[in-house]
Amino acid sequence: MRTLFYDTSALAEIHGKLESLPAVREGWERFAARMRTIDEEAIATYERTLETLRERARELGGNKRFTLGNFVRELSREAHRLAFYFRMTSEPRAADGARRLLLSICGEDAWLYQVGGGRNSDLWTADIGVNASLAFDAIRSVLSGEERESISGCLREKAFLPLYDDWLHPIKRIHALDTMGHNWWSVCAAGAGVVLLALEEDRPENDAYLHAVVEGLKEWFAYPGNVLQNKKGNFGAGGDYIETMSYLDYALSNVVVFESFYRRRTGDDGLLRSQPALEGVPDAYIATVYRAEDGMKTLGFGDVGDREGCTFVWLRLGELLRRGEMIAFFHAFKTAPEGPLELLYYPSALPPQPFPAGDRTAVLEHSGYAVLRSEREGRETVFAIKTGESWNHNHLDVGTFQLISGGKEFIVDSGYCVYSKPLYNGYYRQSRAHNVVLLDGEGQPPEMIEFGTKFEGSIPVALEAPGYRYVLADCTGPYMHLYHRFYRHVIYADRFFVMVDDLHANRDGAFEWLLHYDGTTSRDGDTFRISNGGETLELRQLYPERKTYATEQGYLGSFHRSSGKEDEFPEAEYLSVRASAADRRIKFINLFVLPGEDGARFDVEKFGDERVHAFRVREPEGGATSFYCNTLADGRVMHENSHIAFERIETDAFLATIAVDEAGRLQRVSLHNGSYAKVDGVCLFSSLLKCDATLDYRDGLEVRTFATAAAWCYVRYDGEATADDVRYDPNVGMYKKRVEAGGHRFRL
Repeated sequence: MRTLFYDTSALAEIHGKLESLPAVREGWERFAARMRTIDEEAIATYERTLETLRERARELGGNKRFTLGNFVRELSREAHRLAFYFRMTSEPRAADGARRLLLSICGEDAWLYQVGGGRNSDLWTADIGVNASLAFDAIRSVLSGEERESISGCLREKAFLPLYDDWLHPIKRIHALDTMGHNWWSVCAAGAGVVLLALEEDRPENDAYLHAVVEGLKEWFAYPGNVLQNKKGNFGAGGDYIETMSYLDYALSNVVVFESFYRRRTGDDGLLRSQPALEGVPDAYIATVYRAEDGMKTLGFGDVGDREGCTFVWLRLGELLRRGEMIAFFHAFKTAPEGPLELLYYPSALPPQPFPAGDRTAVLEHSGYAVLRSEREGRETVFAIKTGESWNHNHLDVGTFQLISGGKEFIVDSGYCVYSKPLYNGYYRQSRAHNVVLLDGEGQPPEMIEFGTKFEGSIPVALEAPGYRYVLADCTGPYMHLYHRFYRHVIYADRFFVMVDDLHANRDGAFEWLLHYDGTTSRDGDTFRISNGGETLELRQLYPERKTYATEQGYLGSFHRSSGKEDEFPEAEYLSVRASAADRRIKFINLFVLPGEDGARFDVEKFGDERVHAFRVREPEGGATSFYCNTLADGRVMHENSHIAFERIETDAFLATIAVDEAGRLQRVSLHNGSYAKVDGVCLFSSLLKCDATLDYRDGLEVRTFATAAAWCYVRYDGEATADDVRYDPNVGMYKKRVEAGGHRFRL
């Protein structure tokens, strides 16, 4: 007796969830109500529309072929839904509707809609094959012998064999793990496996086919990248997926279905449980979304895609990894599970867990993201910056950033549009559509989107302390034809953040600092205000001293194909700040006063000389933070040090800050890429290795460091140290502690 995908045990589990879980019951009721509307006329309309689209595709070709493929794929999903409804209710009309749709789509010459490269199969082949197979598997008992033979033959000839031969066959295949997008391989290989499991015949070669699918998917999870093709591995240690986390939904969609079918058929549950790449995926998912006023959204780096098409993947991973946060993640996008796979995979015995709260920083090293979150008086603020690579779904956007506060999007990414539209390559993927710095209007090479990124960007430093976060984004590699240096330093305080862009061009030219935003704007001198929903983000352009402003015309993100508005491209202005430098070196230093604060109440004083760009931010309550950017520490000196003695500070760090309260008492000192910091002549920190550190004096002394290697750090503290692993050096009157590479924290 063959095991069905929706077998009696699966159906019994779903019925049990209908009784015990209100969300599942709500979703089922919506789903069932819609299925009841699909009557004879609805099926006939589908059949007529399919024939019309076939005629147009034959006559016109091109995009009409895509349109036909998308409709056939949707018909296969409808057949799957109707067949599942039949399994749940024994409703004959649903089975008949699924039967007619299956026979209709089997009337296609082939399920291939993106011809090229010698392919006999594509993503449409896989998706149509999977949905049609699950529908066939669910209604096979009510089909005639002739219908079973016809549909199973169609599935074999139009789905399984083209997919297996193209992607897995040792002799016939034309694809390796390295070709096409990273998601193509998993979707197509797992799709072949699902179709094979749904076919009726037991053939002696099937075991070898299944072994190839299972072992191939294991290799896909472990894929390490390819040097000659400038391709990175699929997964990072933090669970991040190289093509963006939204594309991971799709990449895993057929894998999840195949794993369930295979496990049910064979009892082998090791395919997903044995994958260390999946362990961090829930954390990466959560790190890359934010709450906007109109619902949960995904950070707009690259091609985000439709987040509601494969939500069942989140539920399956939640169950597999016992991560209740994935239930909350699902409900952040959808109120209830409505589709067959959502109803199947919705966990029945996994306690939901809320998202993490409070201030936190996530660094996804493989993707090159840093995401900083803070919560202040009920308001969440999210700042995210992207480095990493540019290829395919990752745009020419290394260094771009976004800011969302109180659910309002102030600094935005331009997003994307339907891939076949001219603006996709002409605008949305290009550097100008992002918050980066151009040279004479030039950004990353346009061909990089096809050839890949040999020298990618990275987040080499992330330091987190109470009320203070620092991130260093190294953006140089993808711009190496323009810049010797392109570093973005971000200091994020409770109420504002500072961005310092350190650039050194490899030729003369005009720098152009870009900012894309959502809202209305006004400018008063060097102060630029972005208003959105009655709140304002205030940007103060502090350095360089001489610059010009302009607003340019661009676009915000277009709409998904399913919206029917794919030809609408919302126009939007963006800010361009232009400046030049005689020595080809420049520092763009910008202060962002966060929404919810009255920017006018923050007094900003600039001071400095030819060596130091400095400014002081006085907060309304009287406290102040002084910022020092040491231009001698930007790589311009070779055999000399970068020591400066300026105002209260002595240091060799590139950046340093001094924060005091309203009475002038020292609250915090920080240094970034420095080996010592002296305030008013007193050495407060010293390390032979240049590192990043904060010293917080508000309650004793708490030290946070980020070091590239193990190092001894010396700190000044007038009290008595209580930590066991801290030593006192009487020769210099300082405590010292050995810190390990990476982030470290200790108190005195």
